[in-house]
Amino acid sequence: MNTMVAALDLSDTEGVTTVLSPYGDVTDSFTIRLDDHGFAQFAGRVPRDAKVAFEATGMAYPVHRALASYGYDVTVVHPKELAWIVKSKKKNDKADSLKIAKLHMSGMMLPESHLLDPEEQVKRDLLVQRVKIGNEIGRLKNSIIAYLKREGIYHRLPPSTDNFSEKRRKAIAALRFNDDRDLVLRTMTDRLDFLEKQCDPIEDRIKKYAVKSDDVRLLMTINGVDYYLASLISSYVGDVSRFPSDDQLASYFGIVPANRDSGSVKRRGRMAKEGPATARWALSMMVDTVNRQNKPIREYYQSVRARTGSGKMAHVSTGRKLLRMLYHMLKTRQHWKWENPKLSEKKIVRLGGGDTD
Repeated sequence: MNTMVAALDLSDTEGVTTVLSPYGDVTDSFTIRLDDHGFAQFAGRVPRDAKVAFEATGMAYPVHRALASYGYDVTVVHPKELAWIVKSKKKNDKADSLKIAKLHMSGMMLPESHLLDPEEQVKRDLLVQRVKIGNEIGRLKNSIIAYLKREGIYHRLPPSTDNFSEKRRKAIAALRFNDDRDLVLRTMTDRLDFLEKQCDPIEDRIKKYAVKSDDVRLLMTINGVDYYLASLISSYVGDVSRFPSDDQLASYFGIVPANRDSGSVKRRGRMAKEGPATARWALSMMVDTVNRQNKPIREYYQSVRARTGSGKMAHVSTGRKLLRMLYHMLKTRQHWKWENPKLSEKKIVRLGGGDTD
């Protein structure tokens, strides 16, 4: 490498910087604050043609944006994959900074983290917030039902397959203990109403983004997948061409077995679970819904379960099969193999009913 290299080890407020010459000698070492003054200090001490690298942390996005604005070529390194490349007992900010700098200087292809552009980051944030609110709503509904059962009045609610149908909601609102338990129950139901109202504006924005996305519309051809689930999966896959194969996509989602090979002995452990947790949650939801509405997928699930005696293993194997199919769909732009065209059309019409600007 004929250019200088600068590496940073980031904390929440500071970046320990090590600068190497084209010959691998340390020419500078300093600490900057992660603010405008600190980035200007960095730009004043590091040549603009230097290669810059740092591990992905919570500060990766603002640091990447700031240094890229100065014209630096920035590589954001995947921390877990980097740990497999270099294992050192010496652990401090300066040592970590020097380690990354030397690896970058060596010309080794550093394992990069995928950073979203600002618009994609906003879309992802909306989707994640909707997931979090949904989880809160689920927990709160369970708490309300558990409270009614504990107080011995759950049986007074009208029969329904949905614990929170309109009829049951009215019945819960009409319940009276004539003591402070009324305040407890009302606090829970008011909080539920508040959370449910928060969903509407977020879902409206997600729909407006979804209707413009060719990938989302393509994934919606899968029976059982709506705009929300398709948007989640699409957000985490991103540009499918960044994955050389469906195996790499499965590895990103963390649904490959942990590999502990040694010599001629091959060991496969439990699912690695090293990818984004929300992505795995979305894939798990997809397995459930697609399993119900697609007979070939259901038959595959049942065959794996019969062979292994494990519903969990069947669920993971089905998720892996779906990822292979998703990868093929996004690569070839082909619709779902067992698509119901009329159902797909209805989903798109419902999605694009409003203004998409």
